Amino acid sequence: MPRPPESPPAIRPESRTDLAELRRRIAALEGGLPFNGQLGPAPAFSAGKQGPGPIRLSFGLEALDGLFAAGGLACGSLHDVVSGESRDAGALSGFALALLARVMSARSGAVLWVQDPLAGREAGLLHGPGLLRFGVDPARLIAVRPRRTEELLWAMEEGTRSSVLAAVVGEVQGAQKALDLTATRRLLLRAQASGVPVFLVRHGAAFEPTAALTRWCVSPERSRAPALLRSGPHEAVGEAVWNVELTRNRDGRSGRLDLEWRHAERRFAAPARSVALVSGAGLRPDSAPDDGTVLAGAEPTGQRVEFPVAG
Repeated sequence: MPRPPESPPAIRPESRTDLAELRRRIAALEGGLPFNGQLGPAPAFSAGKQGPGPIRLSFGLEALDGLFAAGGLACGSLHDVVSGESRDAGALSGFALALLARVMSARSGAVLWVQDPLAGREAGLLHGPGLLRFGVDPARLIAVRPRRTEELLWAMEEGTRSSVLAAVVGEVQGAQKALDLTATRRLLLRAQASGVPVFLVRHGAAFEPTAALTRWCVSPERSRAPALLRSGPHEAVGEAVWNVELTRNRDGRSGRLDLEWRHAERRFAAPARSVALVSGAGLRPDSAPDDGTVLAGAEPTGQRVEFPVAG
């Protein structure tokens, strides 16, 4: 008499991790995932659960916070930080680091920074002293450099699933075919579920389709002249200043404004004035007349710059 077929054994809880690892290895062999850059299993979370830290991130500037309906930037979402030209990489990277410094001061945990190799060659790699200058602790950064855009997206999605991270940053160069509307939609949904803010930094790609909540277009702006000899001649470098245009804002209204980053205070500010970096030559006084007449090619010192906010 033939024996009845045995039922398959139940998968024990301790075997689920091995099964997941086996699936990842198979996917890596098939070219779907980067085997050498595997992240550990993400902690479980419930849908809609916010991560640590506040739901809204304040910029420390009323004119900027006022662009959003509830005041401040929504943490659990995807935000595009872009530049129209690759030569503006310095300004774009600086603004992204300033945003990250505000996030890291409000949220605990590490920051996952995933950088496309082409972006590293064009815009440069992360530098510890420069990060500290912007208020970003290098010890809290996890830097990942994948080989392909698909691997970059996978690392960002896996990182966004982990609610213990302070933020996730993805840095890419130019238009990427894999980084389409569907890919950004997946990142947005994962960010909304975990509460982790995700910043997609795009060099030279200001008009690509996106599902992001906001899009910030950054270009360099002239910094104001500091008070010379206040902290010594070697500190006579103005604060970083950008022209920032909020071209997409599904959480409020768009706007365009000049922003200055106060390194010591780690907050944004509105530049009060803007003057020429070189006034005259050496220690000689300006050759411009004092009767208010402006010569061709000359710019009066102390010129006040209005702080524009588009409606």
